[in-house]
Amino acid sequence: MGRTEYYNDPKAPRANTLIPSSNLLVVNEEGAVLLQRRRDTGQWALPGGAQDIGETAAGPAATSRI
Repeated sequence: MGRTEYYNDPKAPRANTLIPSSNLLVVNEEGAVLLQRRRDTGQWALPGGAQDIGETAAGPAATSRI
């Protein structure tokens, strides 16, 4: 089951959890930005993910599958 995006949707259900996450902006020498295709929605996104307690901010992005 894919994830549903509710950006600015007044009919969206109330949030019931809060999951800390982080993303990483990677730019090469030519100025190109690294993106990954999300498995759940198929959209392009910055590498990142959920953050575990004690994990550094770069941790979720470093372990994301790209």
